[in-house]
Amino acid sequence: MSQMTAMNLEEPQNSNPSEQENLFADMENESELGMDHSEESEFTESDQVTNEKSKKEKKTSVAFQEFSAEIEKVADADTKLQKAIEFMENSLSQNGNPNFRNFWDARTICLNLFKENITPVLRAHLWNKYSELSKEARRLKEILDEQTAFAVEQIEIAVHALEADVDNYRDQLDKMSFEFEIPSETLKNKQSEYTAIQKELNLLNTQASRVNALRKELIKTEMRIKQKNKFFQRLSSIGDKIFPRRKELIKEISQLFSNDVENFIQKNFQNKDLGDSLFFLREEIKALQSMAKLLTLNTQSFTQTRMHLSECWDKIKVEEKERKKVRAQQKAIFKQNFDEAFGKIQEVSTSINESMSMKDANQKIDEILQFMKSVDLGRDEIRILKDEIAKVKKPILEKMRQEEAEKHAIESEKENQRKQKVIELKQEIEDFSQKLPELSLEEIHTVREDLNQKISKSGLNKFEKQEIERLLKKLKNAISDAISEQKEKALLNLSDDERETIQQLKDVLNQRKERRQEIKAQIELLKKASSSSGLDIEQAMNIDTQMSIENDRLKKINLGIQEIEN
Repeated sequence: MSQMTAMNLEEPQNSNPSEQENLFADMENESELGMDHSEESEFTESDQVTNEKSKKEKKTSVAFQEFSAEIEKVADADTKLQKAIEFMENSLSQNGNPNFRNFWDARTICLNLFKENITPVLRAHLWNKYSELSKEARRLKEILDEQTAFAVEQIEIAVHALEADVDNYRDQLDKMSFEFEIPSETLKNKQSEYTAIQKELNLLNTQASRVNALRKELIKTEMRIKQKNKFFQRLSSIGDKIFPRRKELIKEISQLFSNDVENFIQKNFQNKDLGDSLFFLREEIKALQSMAKLLTLNTQSFTQTRMHLSECWDKIKVEEKERKKVRAQQKAIFKQNFDEAFGKIQEVSTSINESMSMKDANQKIDEILQFMKSVDLGRDEIRILKDEIAKVKKPILEKMRQEEAEKHAIESEKENQRKQKVIELKQEIEDFSQKLPELSLEEIHTVREDLNQKISKSGLNKFEKQEIERLLKKLKNAISDAISEQKEKALLNLSDDERETIQQLKDVLNQRKERRQEIKAQIELLKKASSSSGLDIEQAMNIDTQMSIENDRLKKINLGIQEIEN
């Protein structure tokens, strides 16, 4: 526009009347063509934007009417033409899109004014400005048409993509990743049901928002009304596939959530007694309120559930106040009982320091514990009293541990002494067994009696006694054999008389045979005992050992009998 204002104000050289009239005629034709185009655009607008366009037309008509009224008041043609050119310039330079309708209407008025008697210099200047404004209007119209074409192309792409998504609705739903964690413990068992509905709603919400966004963009975009109506019809068809299903799912999930909230309230808040876990109920209400924000609910369900949950929240607050009062009363009782129990503990502690017996101290502590169970005490009070009892019992326990350690040391010493006695007894039995051939009958009897007394006074356990008995069994047989051998030797060495010698041999033979019968009888008894099924491993081993010993004795006695008989 600055270029226009700086234009040459001189009259054109070829400005004769006939040529100017021809130019005026051409301009009138151009103006009429512009008006027809504007009217065509006006009469083909969409019904959905008719109100908006009519408002704009009213605004435009008012501005043009004011302009018309203003120039009607002016009598000078030069001033009228200047104001008309100025109005044309303002119509193009206004904020937003240029007002082409006002421009073309003002341009028509200018054509008529140019036919009047205008100052030549002013005519030439305003004519140049008029021409520049006309060119500028055409250029702006081309730019706006290009922008409109680009916007239409982009809207076409967006609408086509939305149509494709709606047509492939099920595929989109299957491919859609959706994680929905229910924060409420009460509704955990309905995780799959809520997830399935909300997943589909999320997809429908996205598509619905795209439809609404495209509608708003269409309303703002300048294009032919016929083309705009086609877009609106396509969006309406898309909406018919989205919004009814979305409305149905919103109703379904709203009803489901409302029923679950009502069930939760009926279960937990129907009675006056809210139970012990107010914390759980409070957290559940928070979770349900949070869940109401996550779900796509209708206004009625959202408002109703929020209102009911708020009422439950108020009930919890009232219950908490009542419980605080009760707890305050209980604390006074707890304090009184605590002081009494603590005093008893201090008395026991003082008595222990004054050499109270452990038995009496434990009895007193048990009485205090029974007293604590019989009265009302808080958790903290019980913990403190138990800590005090533990402090009182600490010296008692230390003394008990000390006595236990001393007792264990004495028992360990006794055990070592007993084991040492067992070793000594085994050694004496072994030495006695080796010295048997060298000892006399009296010495054998003396040593045997001495061993029996030591064994009876040793205090052996069952296992050790069994082990010593096995050794004594072997020793007993060895002693019996040694005594018999000494008696036999004595018989053989009695006299030189053959009869007496033979008689002595016969006596010895009879004794050996009697001993053989005894050994055989013993072997039979051992065989019967070994065939019994009630023997343990140790008893079976003992019997096998005795049988081996008796068999050795039998062989030995048979050799002795055979020696005499030969």
